[in-house]
Amino acid sequence: MSVLKRPPGDSFTFRLFFQVTSKIKFPCDKIYLWSAPLGPNYKHPKEESEGEFETELDYRIHLYNLKSDVVVLGIKDHLTPDDFNYWNDTNPGTVDYLEALFNFYSNKKFILLTSVENSEAYFTHPNVSIIPWGGDITNHQKEYKTVEPVLEKNLDSSRTFLSLNRNKRTHRAMTLALLHALGWQKHGLISCIFKDMPTDVIEYTKWKVSDSALYSDGWNKLLTSTDLLTDSHNIYEKLDNDNATNFKNKLSEYYKNTFVEIISETSYTEKCYNLTEKTLNSIYGCSFPILLCSKGSVDFLRSMGLDMFDDIVDHSYDAIDDPAERLEAAIIDNAELLTNNKRTKDLWVQNKTRFENNVDFCRERLYNYYSDRAKAMFDGVISNEL
Repeated sequence: MSVLKRPPGDSFTFRLFFQVTSKIKFPCDKIYLWSAPLGPNYKHPKEESEGEFETELDYRIHLYNLKSDVVVLGIKDHLTPDDFNYWNDTNPGTVDYLEALFNFYSNKKFILLTSVENSEAYFTHPNVSIIPWGGDITNHQKEYKTVEPVLEKNLDSSRTFLSLNRNKRTHRAMTLALLHALGWQKHGLISCIFKDMPTDVIEYTKWKVSDSALYSDGWNKLLTSTDLLTDSHNIYEKLDNDNATNFKNKLSEYYKNTFVEIISETSYTEKCYNLTEKTLNSIYGCSFPILLCSKGSVDFLRSMGLDMFDDIVDHSYDAIDDPAERLEAAIIDNAELLTNNKRTKDLWVQNKTRFENNVDFCRERLYNYYSDRAKAMFDGVISNEL
């Protein structure tokens, strides 16, 4: 087995990779890797001296020489770089690279274990079997079982929603611009760690919207805002990606004072998506969810068994292809929930038990869902197709 690189805190998928691949009784190449080294701009040090390899995976594939007819790839994390554009790009950069890999080795059978859902929208190769196995939402399984959910809210809080925005992604910038353009920032607790990076939000995102002036105006208001939460890149005190501790030490206070969360997930404009600790934190934060993720992500969580509060949150946005239209629908169609503080608090009190049920689901069944599904799909692949 070749371990290219492991992201911090991925014990769930790393353990699952061993469990499923141990069932294979025939020769195969097993490669476990983090998608971070697969970005189109990543260069392996060997390239500088010999000019042979474009990426770390390319280097390892050539080094390893794929001796077997079957190759098992376990790829952790998302597949989309920050600069993927729905209107101009056909595929995310990492998808392009993997497609080239599958095409080059068309005589081999690939089993792709991936953190993203709906990756079959991009990978249609007859020599590739896709098995989703959970993303960052499954990290720190043991640690999250000790996290206390925020079931006691500050009912005197004047803020209704929470919007946390860390790494610079286009949908987060456009969400913040829209909220400020609408004047709704006074209703929420909002963070933006990258506000000084793009000065022109449309030039940065390259989104095609019906009213670019609206977003530009909103972004300009954000740039002069003095009402943003204090945030830092250094949120992990002991371990990298220790999201459970970050929830306990910092985020829980934000959730205590808000009742709805605009969850800005990592994936949004692409067809495939990676659900992360952002969604899990919102569940433990006991907030009504407005999920800014790729199309169909709300339906996926619903089908898994989570209560998405469909009678309270208008999730019709989840079926919209165009990312700009989906964003506006998610925010504007839920205007009352985001801005009517008293009504939203009353709804939260009335539905407190439902939040408790979602937390109970996450303590055990969420992890079993991902592992059971992956194991069953893997068994099907090795018994029926190989």
